[in-house]
Amino acid sequence: MNEKVEKYLIDLTRNYGKYASENFSAAAISKNVGLNRSTTSSYLNQGLKEGLVVKVKGYPVSFLHVKALAEIGIIVKSTEYDSWEDLFTLEKQNALEQVIGAKGSLKEVVDQVKTAVLYPNNGLPILLSGSSGSGKTFLAEKIHEYAVSEKIIQKEAPFIAYNCAQYFNNPELLSSALFGHVKGAFTGAEKDHIGLIEKADNGVLFLDEVHRLSDEGQEKLFTFMDTGEFSPMGDNAIKKKAKVRLIFATTENVYQTFLPTFIRRLPVIVTLPNYEQRPQSERMQLIDTFFINEANILSKRVDVSYQLVDFLLNSDLEGNVGKIKNIVKYVCGSAYAKNQNSPAIRVRLKDLPHENTLRLKEQLKKTIKALPDRQYLPHTKNQVFLESTEAKQIRQLFEKMVQLYQKVEDQEIAIKDFIENMVNRVNNLMDEFMFKDNYAKEESFYSVLTYQIRETFDWMHDNYGFDQDGNRVIALAQYLYRKNNTDTIAENHEWHTTKRKLLHLISSSMDTSYWYAKKALGHISRQLDQDFKEEDLIFISFYFHGLQITPQEKEIKSIILAHGYTTASSMANVGNRMLHQNIFHAYDMPINITLDKVEEQVIRFINDYHTDAGLILLVDMGSLNQLGTRLEDKIRGPLLIIDYVSTPLVLEIGHLIQSQLSISEISQKVDIENKVQKQLILPKKEKKQAILTCCYTGMGSAIQIQEILEHCLEDYCDELAIIPYDYHKLEKNKLYEDPFQMYEVLMIVGTEDPKIQQIPYIGLDHLINGQDIEKFVTILQDYFDISDKELKEQLMFSFSINKIIESLTILDATKLLRLVQSAISDVEINLDITLSNSKLFLLYLHCCCMIERILRKESVDQQEDIDAYMMQAGMEMEQIHRAFRSVENEYTIKISDLELRLIHEIING
Repeated sequence: MNEKVEKYLIDLTRNYGKYASENFSAAAISKNVGLNRSTTSSYLNQGLKEGLVVKVKGYPVSFLHVKALAEIGIIVKSTEYDSWEDLFTLEKQNALEQVIGAKGSLKEVVDQVKTAVLYPNNGLPILLSGSSGSGKTFLAEKIHEYAVSEKIIQKEAPFIAYNCAQYFNNPELLSSALFGHVKGAFTGAEKDHIGLIEKADNGVLFLDEVHRLSDEGQEKLFTFMDTGEFSPMGDNAIKKKAKVRLIFATTENVYQTFLPTFIRRLPVIVTLPNYEQRPQSERMQLIDTFFINEANILSKRVDVSYQLVDFLLNSDLEGNVGKIKNIVKYVCGSAYAKNQNSPAIRVRLKDLPHENTLRLKEQLKKTIKALPDRQYLPHTKNQVFLESTEAKQIRQLFEKMVQLYQKVEDQEIAIKDFIENMVNRVNNLMDEFMFKDNYAKEESFYSVLTYQIRETFDWMHDNYGFDQDGNRVIALAQYLYRKNNTDTIAENHEWHTTKRKLLHLISSSMDTSYWYAKKALGHISRQLDQDFKEEDLIFISFYFHGLQITPQEKEIKSIILAHGYTTASSMANVGNRMLHQNIFHAYDMPINITLDKVEEQVIRFINDYHTDAGLILLVDMGSLNQLGTRLEDKIRGPLLIIDYVSTPLVLEIGHLIQSQLSISEISQKVDIENKVQKQLILPKKEKKQAILTCCYTGMGSAIQIQEILEHCLEDYCDELAIIPYDYHKLEKNKLYEDPFQMYEVLMIVGTEDPKIQQIPYIGLDHLINGQDIEKFVTILQDYFDISDKELKEQLMFSFSINKIIESLTILDATKLLRLVQSAISDVEINLDITLSNSKLFLLYLHCCCMIERILRKESVDQQEDIDAYMMQAGMEMEQIHRAFRSVENEYTIKISDLELRLIHEIING
């Protein structure tokens, strides 16, 4: 959008009250900025497409600036409005959101109410439960306003409030009040009378203190709720119809007061918190609102002492919010009576009603916080609190993120400094959330969210080595709950242009954290059937990056057990510091410790940590070797025990673990002196069946195959383990690798056969084209009771191209696949060959993973004979490279000769 036009429109919008609507037309704007109308219209429409401008229909069409509207409190929800009234009637559009606490303590109440109002066919009945003065009547009025603003009921639709306590001892009069009566229905019924239900037709009827209804009254009412029909008192032959939205309110225990048949007809029952149960920020907002109302009524500035504010803020008053409102009205009236001729009135503790004196004395014994005095100006609009303090903190963090990223683009700060700054801000906010964990209600969505995040972290630990941590669960639950799945920064137009760039920066510079965040949100999203926002992915990526999470899948654990006060701890500390990684745990044992106690400590460790990849015990005395026979039926993975531990031995073991060797390889390589002994113990229990997955080019595809197989087999084989494993280790060590010691391996599924005798191999290409699905199912049927037809269909579906490509974590799968297909097609033309369907699939899969791998700055293993290979196949590899030029240009990458060779090898088998 043109800078000159935008600047003028911002100034114009900020002062919209001074101008007529004609000043906002394209013709008026073009005249004031000195451009012709056609050019100005073009710029305004461009701003409309970019989300910078909002259009108001009518004659003439008007244009306003979105950012300037936000500055004056108008948050637009659309790019076009039918009239100026639709744009500026913010209160009616957001009646429920304007309720203080709508984003805080009343968040779930408001969500349930919205559901009831928006439900088709006259909505759902609502019962509001809460102490006297908690705001039930006020909320009922807001529900009516919300229904009108959503165009669910007409603007003129009636809203009738009725207190059932008036006639609760007289069922006849109550029935008459609700349903009406005919002439002669009872003594004194001299003419027909229309009841409240008929008067509220097509509108809302609010029945307060509905617990005062007799059982008969409840029965009559739920009959109307069921049928929509009622009869006036005195003539059951008359059947009338009415379409009424019902809201009830009670101060009593719902389940002890009402008939079960009545409760069953109330799908939405919400409880409003007492004043003292509301967060302090919400109590302060209520107090501010009441004083602003009084300042407007009295047309005077109202100055309130901090002592009075503190009293109102922390009082546990009967009557709740209503009582606070009345006290505010009284103290303002009292101060006004003493200072009628003054332009401002000063409200102090002495203005409180006498009935509050005793409570005031009790409160004055406590320490009063020195809050600032508060000043309220007359003729100001009531403050609208659309967001909680926490939501505001989140929004401001994203706004700061946009500002800092702009400095990155302007080369004022480095990417590294930007990431460090944002990590600190995110973690500081998460720390603050963690210590505000006041959502302890078992039935709240927060408890569901917390449970699901804990389940997600367990799943990520089992599958990807993500460390479980209670603080992480609470922090993430707090963030997602307080944010409430809203577009926190949706109104910030700069965010929309920055978001994609941020995602690209994070995925390339913080790939591990980004990958974990995407996996975590994806799993939570599937379990809760709720999509999360891209801003959540960005925020959580920064949070995980600050935790310095590193992949620990298949990590071997090690414990040093030594007698003495600090012997084991000292060796573990030295080893961890010299290796720059926390590898070793230590148990310092008293001299007289029993073997039972040692065993107990090791078992506790096994239960606390995943030791499937193996556990190495470094012990200081040969007698501890007896642990092996004690633990063989309790360990989850292979156990290697080495005695006569020393610091050099610790460092040697540490280096071998860092080299990512298997525990069998470590046992073979460790240098043992004459007196030192070692023993390798395998779990002594019936072996679990397993399928190994592997890929010639790395673990990425092996993990993808694992995930697809787990999805296919989850309903058929609960006890089957599916394990991704390194192809080159399988090819080299064959049956000596750990999985064959730990499991009964039924088959290997992969992209290349490691050629292990006695273990069936099924190529991924043969699963894709259906050639070996029969073989796959037959092998499983020897161990599991499965339906071959259903499983075959599931396998055929899940191993489709789209399903595999969907497993990519960074790139747009559809776009990437289209580019790769085009490149492979060009390869066929350049090399004058026709590839089989199975080979095409392998190339699609490999190339998509390759491109993502290059973007994540991961490399393939070095190939010592690459020069010789290039001499032999260089011309064909150049043709392949030429076909992939468009892919390189699209993603700004360079495909190396090592990668081109892998593609060439797949093409040539």
